[in-house]
Parts: sequence; C-alpha cells; structure tokens
Amino acid sequence: MTADITRLFKGVKNEFEVEVVFAKLGDQSPKEPHTFEELILVLAGEIKLERSDVGIKTHKPFDLIHLPSGTVHQITPQVTPTKILVIHPDIH
Repeated sequence: MTADITRLFKGVKNEFEVEVVFAKLGDQSPKEPHTFEELILVLAGEIKLERSDVGIKTHKPFDLIHLPSGTVHQITPQVTPTKILVIHPDIH
C-alpha cells in the first residue's frame, strides 16, 4: 500500500501497534498473513478486503473487522479518501 501511514508503537517491546491509514484509489496493501491478531476499523470511505477465510467483502465506515492470526488478507480502497485504523494488539 502506498498510502500515508502513521504508526504508534507502545509497550516495552513495542508489542502494541496502531496504524492510522489515509488511502486512495490505486493503493493496495500486500497480500499477506500476520503471526498476530489484527483489528481494522473503517473510519471513512470504503475498502474491499480479500481474506483467505471468508473471501472478498466490502466494508464501509464504522465496520470493525477482526482478522485472526495467520489469515492471508489484502486491503484495496474503493474510494478517495479512505481512512482506516489498524490495531495489532498482540493478544496471545
């Protein structure tokens, strides 16, 4: 994703991360899994989220999405601007 991303890390080992993402049409995240849980909150705009566990769904403002660890996923903004909040809470 070539979006404008601001990251905040918290904790002794930076185990809690929050990303504020400002994205536009043409941006796209890598298609990848993570070894941790992930929460995505759509704040403005619209995203297409492709997931290995449920396929492709469109999400709009105030949708909260939980991605279990190991879920291959890819985010594609559908409008400009799109704003999302991504949380990696490191819960194991």
